[in-house]
Amino acid sequence: MKAWNMGLAGLLGVAVACAGAHPAPPPSPVPNTASAESKGRIPVEVDNQNYSDMDVYLLDRGSRVLIGSVNGLTQSTLLLPAGATGTDGRVQLQADPIGAVSPIRTPQLLVAPGERVFWTIGTGHADSYASVG
Repeated sequence: MKAWNMGLAGLLGVAVACAGAHPAPPPSPVPNTASAESKGRIPVEVDNQNYSDMDVYLLDRGSRVLIGSVNGLTQSTLLLPAGATGTDGRVQLQADPIGAVSPIRTPQLLVAPGERVFWTIGTGHADSYASVG
């Protein structure tokens, strides 16, 4: 009888503990960092059809500003720094193959507010092209 009372007391204790527990609140929505970061920034959609991983730079008044890396044979969206177009709206990008010496550049692109850059990096200069839309 004692064992039965102890078993019943244990079961009752578990039931009381479970009844007192509150369900976990639903997870709060995670802010979309891409949209939170992109205010005033220009997205660059890169389609790297090259086997080499690429470091992508913004060419800005004679200097290079790293905006990100794109693995070979993948697609990625990078964001240009705020104010990258300056006052004239022109942007030029360069992709440096990691471990190689011949960079691939876009021509100077005229980018208006709210537009994005689409850049396909091929196996070389002749197979690469960029557009704005």
